[in-house]
Amino acid sequence: MNTGWQYSPAPVARTSGVNCLVSGLVGVVTVVGASPRAATVLLVLAVAWCALGIYMIAAAPVLSRRLYLAMHLSGLTSIALFCSAAGGAIAAMSGIFLQLLLVTPAFIVLPNRIAWRTTVLNAVYVAYLGAVVGGIHPVLVINAQLVLVAIAISAAWVQSVASTSEIDHLTQLPNRRRLTRELDARPGTVASGKIDAIAVVDIDRFKVINDDHGHAAGDRALEIVSSALRTCLPRQYLLSRSGGDEFTVLCITGTAAELRDAVDRVRTELPKDVTISAGVASRQDGEAARATLARADRALYESKNLGRNRTTVHE
Repeated sequence: MNTGWQYSPAPVARTSGVNCLVSGLVGVVTVVGASPRAATVLLVLAVAWCALGIYMIAAAPVLSRRLYLAMHLSGLTSIALFCSAAGGAIAAMSGIFLQLLLVTPAFIVLPNRIAWRTTVLNAVYVAYLGAVVGGIHPVLVINAQLVLVAIAISAAWVQSVASTSEIDHLTQLPNRRRLTRELDARPGTVASGKIDAIAVVDIDRFKVINDDHGHAAGDRALEIVSSALRTCLPRQYLLSRSGGDEFTVLCITGTAAELRDAVDRVRTELPKDVTISAGVASRQDGEAARATLARADRALYESKNLGRNRTTVHE
């Protein structure tokens, strides 16, 4: 079942990249400045984190949530290791400050469930740096943890407001604003979050439904079609109500034929008095996502011209 879009991969990847890069830079400064024991091993680790951070920021690869969380945990562990090697209250306070700074954008782009897990990890990290590494007064450590929780709550509120503005209230699907953001975040390259195919779905004779039976009937048709799309489309398809009686599906893993078959299955879930037409286009090598969308739109109009209630694939 398609339950909606979970997160946009490019911002999350870049946020993780910044985390890794800063972790690595902290390590380089710590090793060069404090010259701790096992300096060579720590320096290699720090440089590796810098390189990984630069790659994540530049390429923004699509990774799983668990891997992003693992990277964040590894970044915390690395900073803790570097600060432990340096020792002292200054190193501990610097590590705490840096992580509070880094965690703010991470909380905003990560889903709430993952963000709260990250909050717990950061609270443990702050306690370790403050109490073990720096010997900082417990009141200061608790204050830092309270700041961390306040940042998490504020970020959750910001994320809630932002997500509300990108949801269609009738169908509870992402709206055109979210679709536009996804198209910009996934221009078509594998590195930025690929799109294999796009489908545009339209309710047949929607204006007639509104004119003959009223807008309540039109709203009911939208709810029926959106429910069928949710039921029949796989989770990896990004579904949105892109306007009026039109829905757009971004296929990020699969082929145009698979997307066509999925859209055709939607018709089996619809009552006889509600039909849909659709256009599907497969992304060509090097093609921008918006160009693929335009070809899918042309295929939709071809379906309309051929008599409606069918799916046309634009080759």
